[in-house]
Amino acid sequence: MSSLRRRSGIELALAAGGVLLVIGLAVLVSADLTDSFDASIIALVRAPEMAAVLSPLRPITELGSTAAVAAVAIVVAAVGLLLRAWRSGLAGALAITLASLGNSAFKIGIARERPDLLEPVIVEHGFSFPSGHSALGMVAYGVLAVVVSRSALPRAARSAIVVALGLLVGLIGLSRIWLGVHYPTDVLAGWSAGAVVVLVYAALTRPESPGPAAAAAAEDPAAQRSDPPAPASGAPPG
Repeated sequence: MSSLRRRSGIELALAAGGVLLVIGLAVLVSADLTDSFDASIIALVRAPEMAAVLSPLRPITELGSTAAVAAVAIVVAAVGLLLRAWRSGLAGALAITLASLGNSAFKIGIARERPDLLEPVIVEHGFSFPSGHSALGMVAYGVLAVVVSRSALPRAARSAIVVALGLLVGLIGLSRIWLGVHYPTDVLAGWSAGAVVVLVYAALTRPESPGPAAAAAAEDPAAQRSDPPAPASGAPPG
C-alpha cells in the first residue's frame, strides 16, 4: 500500500471516530449528562477577569457566519481553478455547502435550547446543538487548509497558513461560548462534525501518484525535482 493511500485510510478512520464522538455527545446532551461540564467551562470563560482578554472575539465570531463561509467556498473553488485542480476546488465548495445544510438539519433533530446560564452578549435564534459557526468554520477553513497544504507555496508559508487557519477555527468556537450563545459541548460537537467533513474531503481528493517521484511531489509540491538523465548521444535506448 502506498504512503498516500495509507494516509487516506488513516483520515477515513479518524473521520469515523469523529462521527462516533458527535453521536456520543448528542446522546449525552439529550440525557442532560453534560450540564456540569458545560457550566464549569462557561463560568471559566465568562469570568470577569477574562472580559478584556476575550472581548476581541466578538468580531472574530463573524468569520464563522454563513456569509463568511460562503465567501470561503468561492475562494476554495477559485484556488482550485488556479492550481489546475478544479475538481478538488469544486468538491471543497460543495463540501462547505452541504455541511451548512447538514448542520441545520442536525440542530432540528437534537432541538437543544440556547444557554440560559448567563446573560448573552449577543442574541441568536434557533437551536444550539451543534454550533453552526464552529462546524462551518472547521469545514471552510479546514478545506482551505487542505488546498493550501497541497499547493506549490514554500513549505514554511504553507505551514504558517495552516496553523493560522487552525487558530482561527479555535477562536471562532471559543467566541461562541464567550458570547453566551452556545454550550461548550455544542462547540465540541461542531468542531468534530466539521473535522469529519474535512477528513473525508482530504481522503477522497488526495491525488494518487504513479511512482516514487510523483509521491514525493505530492508530499512536498514546492520541492524541486529533476528529470531522469537523457541517454548519451549514440547510446542504445534502455
